Amino acid sequence: MNRQKIGLVLFWIGVLIVVAMAGIGTFSLMNNLRTLTAEELDATIWALGDPLFILWALSVALGSVLAGIGAFIYVKTKPAFSWLTAIGVLGAVILMVMVWSKVYNSILFGIGGFIILVSFFLIVWTWMKKYSDLDIKEKIAGSFKLIGYIFWINASWFLCGETAKMHLKAFEGQSPPSPIEIIVFLVLGWIFVLIGDYKEMRLKKS
Repeated sequence: MNRQKIGLVLFWIGVLIVVAMAGIGTFSLMNNLRTLTAEELDATIWALGDPLFILWALSVALGSVLAGIGAFIYVKTKPAFSWLTAIGVLGAVILMVMVWSKVYNSILFGIGGFIILVSFFLIVWTWMKKYSDLDIKEKIAGSFKLIGYIFWINASWFLCGETAKMHLKAFEGQSPPSPIEIIVFLVLGWIFVLIGDYKEMRLKKS
C-alpha cells in the first residue's frame, strides 16, 4: 500500500470515529443524560469513566488527529508533522482532560486570553499589510477567512465569560449559562474560513 492510500485510510478512519462516536454516540448518550440519574447512568453502557464513555469523550480529538496525520501522509509532507500531530496534539488533549481540566485557574485563562488576542491582531495586521499585493480573487478569499477569524475571537471571548461565571463567587446560585452565541459564532467562523480556503484552492487550480 503506497503512502497516499495509507493517508486516505487514516483520514477516513478519523472521519468514521467522529461520525460514530461524536455523532451517533452523542445522540444515545444525551438521551441517557437527560433522563437518568448518575447512578442509573452507571448501569448503562455509558457509565462515567468506562472505556466507551472515555472513547466518546476523546472521539473528536482522536478522529481529528488521525485525519490530520492522514492528510500529512497523503500530501507527503515531512514525517515530523505527523509525529508532532500524533504526540503533541493528542498528548496535549489527554493532559488537559485528565489533569488540568480538574482545576479552574484564572491566571492561566488570562495568559491564554492574552495570547489569543495578540495572535488575532497579528493576523489582522499581517492581512492588512499584504492586502494591496494580492489580486482580486486572493483578496476575496482572504476577506472570507478574516471574517471567520473575527467570529472565532468573539467565540473565544464569550466562552471565557461563560466558563468564568461557573467559578466566580459573584455568580453563585445563578442558573447554568446556555451559551448559544458561542456555538453560533463557532459555526459561522468555520463556514467563512471554509469558504476562504475553498476559494484559495480554486485560485491555485486556475
